[in-house]
Amino acid sequence: MQLNQGKFEYNGSCGFLLKPDFMRRRDRTFDPFSESPVDGVIAAHCSVQVISGQFLSDKKIGTYVEVDMYGLPTDTIRKEFRTKAVPNNGLNPVYNQEPFVFRKVVLPDLAVLRIGVYEETGKLIGQRILPLDGLQAGYRHISLRTEGNFPLSLPTVFCRFVLKTYVPEELGDWVDRLSAPLNYVSQAEKRAQQMKDMGIDENDISDVPLSSKTTKGKEKETAHNTTSVSSQRLNSHSSSTGITGSSREGQTATSSSSHLAFEPIRSELLYTEKLYIRLLKKQQKEVEAMRKKHVKERSQMQRQHCTVVDNLVAAHDKEKIQQEKVLEKAIRKKGESECNDLKVVTEVQIQTLVNGHKGRVKELVSCQTKEWSEMVSRQISEEHELHKDHIIHQCDLLKKLMEESQQSQIKELEQRQAKENKDLEATQARQSYEATQTLQRDKSIKNKAEKDRRMREKNDMNMKKFLDERKRLSITHSRQVEALKKIHAMQLENLVKDNQQEKEMAEMVYEEAKMASKPETVC
Repeated sequence: MQLNQGKFEYNGSCGFLLKPDFMRRRDRTFDPFSESPVDGVIAAHCSVQVISGQFLSDKKIGTYVEVDMYGLPTDTIRKEFRTKAVPNNGLNPVYNQEPFVFRKVVLPDLAVLRIGVYEETGKLIGQRILPLDGLQAGYRHISLRTEGNFPLSLPTVFCRFVLKTYVPEELGDWVDRLSAPLNYVSQAEKRAQQMKDMGIDENDISDVPLSSKTTKGKEKETAHNTTSVSSQRLNSHSSSTGITGSSREGQTATSSSSHLAFEPIRSELLYTEKLYIRLLKKQQKEVEAMRKKHVKERSQMQRQHCTVVDNLVAAHDKEKIQQEKVLEKAIRKKGESECNDLKVVTEVQIQTLVNGHKGRVKELVSCQTKEWSEMVSRQISEEHELHKDHIIHQCDLLKKLMEESQQSQIKELEQRQAKENKDLEATQARQSYEATQTLQRDKSIKNKAEKDRRMREKNDMNMKKFLDERKRLSITHSRQVEALKKIHAMQLENLVKDNQQEKEMAEMVYEEAKMASKPETVC
């Protein structure tokens, strides 16, 4: 009830109070249990110093003051901040307490401060609810109210309020530099002069943050540097050499993501593979076996043709010799003068026999030429089919070898990316451990609840940062895989084109051989 009435005091206890803008918009989602800042809302930093009290009681009693914060679950802080008790002074006790710091108020629009004054026995003297969005910084006298929120005439509490915008610890040094640029420049110049006097070059040493909080600054700078290592590793693999395609499209694919340290898979490299060399040897043996077979066929046909021709010539010569012998017998019996007519007849018969023999020889040569040419053409066709089959097997094997090489590259890339993920996880774990140890050693945090709250906030911040880093790394990895697959597709396409050109060249050579072929005879 006190919180409700105190909140509506800001509106004069009448009318309506609008919800914050992000709660009225349908395109926004609101999680009241989230400890991270709401989108579009700037978190606040509030500090309250209780200085003294006036007219708290007319009795000589001891008093103390409690300062609580109410709001979202992450903003609510109760029973943690209280002043020391001032005994026997209820009129004008002086507390001079160290400021109570509310480091991070995620949603200032819904947060309220409660200042309560109590007797040493725990009895409430007065209280006041102050909406944080209506609070003004500076020194203020706070009029108190009763437990039922009725005004008290005299009791007041003198406090000092400091309201700032919340700045994360890792950005504190930058805010200090921006808020006091002249001081930062003077410190930088002084540092540079000191280093120059000592003869030290700034390029030879790492940057050191120039802030008064040297220890914390160094720890933050170290954590920041270790965080950036994981992202730098993504681009540390081959800054100048990478897989280059045969066209500008491949170069664009490689430049779209970080360069990949993989050798391009060229045909010359595939020709040196053992499987390919073994296939070439096997095919060479098949070619030699076919050539031996063809030579044997040619020899057999040549012998057959020669035998037929020899038999034909022998039969012709035998008939011719018989005719001549008949003529010689007749001349020996009757005399040469009596055998002139027989001689003429015999010469005519011999001439007829020769002419017939020439015709048969010509016909036989024509048949043999046709048979020989058909055999040569068939052998050329067989050699072409074998060569064509060899080219197909070579192309298939080259394609298979290229795919295996590409798969090995993808596997190697995945292993490299897995190592990067593992290194990033190790770096993040080390950063989380260092942040936890830093908070544990921070002696300025004396309250366990504040330390636990700082620990949760640090863990949430680290979790968000780590998830963002892993998401960026995952995106980079996916781009690397896509670029590598694109280059592999181009390499495979080029290999297919080369294989097709080789097949077309073999067909062209075969057609030229067919066109250049002419009838052949056996010598």
